[in-house]
Amino acid sequence: MATAVLSTTMTEDRAAIERIRHRLEGVLKGKPEVVQRVLECLLARGHILLEDRPGLGKTTLAKALAVALGGSFARLQCTPDLLPSDITGFSIFDQKTREFAFRPGPVFSEILLADEINRATPRTQSALLEAMAERQVTVDGQRRPLTDGFFVIATHSEQSVSSRAWSSRSSRPTTSRKLSSPASISMSSSQTSMLCSPRPR
Repeated sequence: MATAVLSTTMTEDRAAIERIRHRLEGVLKGKPEVVQRVLECLLARGHILLEDRPGLGKTTLAKALAVALGGSFARLQCTPDLLPSDITGFSIFDQKTREFAFRPGPVFSEILLADEINRATPRTQSALLEAMAERQVTVDGQRRPLTDGFFVIATHSEQSVSSRAWSSRSSRPTTSRKLSSPASISMSSSQTSMLCSPRPR
């Protein structure tokens, strides 16, 4: 009986994955290998870095994935003046209740597109790395958990990468909390490089 239940569950999961794949390939034409790598990192409980030229469908892909999963989507445009609180959220004093209320940042979505991550400062990148590695953020000394399905699709511009945390390469994926050496998968057919970093359970 247990074997039959397991078989049914695996069949249903496989069918669900194929439905997601079909939807993503429907919006990102001609790049099935990109969709494949995104699904691999998603199922491995990791995150992914896409290296490609602007305007080639990365935002469309991220939005389609959020719709396919039934989750929320947020886009974060990384710039040198971006602060950690712009990512994590911040507390603001409510005049009516006379108490501080927390305003969550974009990391509290299920699918987060972090555009041009290399333009952010190391301090801001560190805040995002905490969210990626631990599925939580620390605001005003208080830890706040993220959704279990939190998934980051990061991109970087073709300018020189400003942080080694995003430019380093390794031949094997890492399960360490330090995400500075993720596995690199080069895809010469689409001139897109992808990094998949598993998250600890």
